[in-house]
Amino acid sequence: MVYRRRGQRTWLVIVPTRTGRTKRSTGTTHRPTARAMEHMLEVLGPRAARAWDLLDRIADGSLALPVLFDAYTRNDLDGLRARLTDVDLTTHIPGWTDWLADRVKSTTADHYLAHLWTLMPEGEPYWRSALTPPAVARWLATRRALTQKRRPSATASRRAADPPARPVSGSTKRRYLAAVQSFARYLVELQVLVTNPVRDVRPPPPNPPRCQFLELPEVLQLVESAAPPYQALLALAYGAGLEVSAMLALAHRDVEPAHRQIRARGTKAWTRDRVVRVADWAWPHVAAHLATLGAADRLFAGIDRWEASSYHRARLAALELPPLRLHDARHHWAVRMIRAGAPLELVARQLGHRDVTMVAKVYGRFVPTDHERDRWERLAAARDAERWPSLGANLGAIAPTKQGQPPPSDWPASSRGGTRTRDPGIMSAVL
Repeated sequence: MVYRRRGQRTWLVIVPTRTGRTKRSTGTTHRPTARAMEHMLEVLGPRAARAWDLLDRIADGSLALPVLFDAYTRNDLDGLRARLTDVDLTTHIPGWTDWLADRVKSTTADHYLAHLWTLMPEGEPYWRSALTPPAVARWLATRRALTQKRRPSATASRRAADPPARPVSGSTKRRYLAAVQSFARYLVELQVLVTNPVRDVRPPPPNPPRCQFLELPEVLQLVESAAPPYQALLALAYGAGLEVSAMLALAHRDVEPAHRQIRARGTKAWTRDRVVRVADWAWPHVAAHLATLGAADRLFAGIDRWEASSYHRARLAALELPPLRLHDARHHWAVRMIRAGAPLELVARQLGHRDVTMVAKVYGRFVPTDHERDRWERLAAARDAERWPSLGANLGAIAPTKQGQPPPSDWPASSRGGTRTRDPGIMSAVL
């Protein structure tokens, strides 16, 4: 029976609980609606469905009776149960940022957080049930670049309107998805999620590897036309494959003139902290710059990465050379070494890569072909003849080495495939 107290307009009903009954407001002044709520409680009560999980929430006040009635009339009680056990994922974002501290660089963590806020707007709840593969796929497909913010004009202006936001590139979308995947992995570790719903979202294909570079005559023209100290900086970029952050951190103590080696303390990964050798053509420019410094001086004090890139871009334009990035100077060193037949491990070690995967992917097309293959085939045939002399002519004729021709290989015959070096540090990194 529905009723209401004196002086009140809303109707009350009796709600059955596990231990008895309690009174709750229907929130309505419409008697037929209140009677419908009473009938619902009879259906869910102890004589029928015994839906104690919902009735207990009505009793303790964590669920309003009108909310239960709306779900009941829509036949959505299971959906209501899922929403009642849902979790606001934004409450776990501070813990995730702490979790990232010892896993990625601080700048990467900042980018991850900025990307995640585009999926989960700051200040609004984002429920666990909303983090589904279709939702993430739609969010990823609709990413747009931010429009440039311009100061509004105080007077009438003929300035053209801002262009519409353009879609971001596939590489940028991959970074957005990486941020959400990292957050989902953290939630799985906390058992907030049973499985990773982002695991099945396929990222856009990566862009082809960039490999734009200058040939040695153009590099010499560029370096020799530069003014100090940029001449030494460009010599290291093109002659040692160093990235700009590693070059700007160099100090005099990092240079070993006797062996023309430099300790490069890169920061992108632990493999970027390595020892590199400067090319013979580039060393005189580096040595001349070292002669002007003290023993405790930094090599390029007072220069930041933007100034270095701007100077490099200006010199290329002045010499009418292709407009390449300063980071592309690494490609010149790598291609020059690969063309000479340097082992991939050696190139990877100098560039600061963890293994040869990226080197083979980007520079594999420049590996020597016909002449180098002939040298290795002669070496393989000679070893076959020594090991299985009974095969005789089946091994094929081995072309004799001409007088004065270099040996089949400068590397030891015991090297597996001819791509290993004698450097113990490189061998330990590979094996």
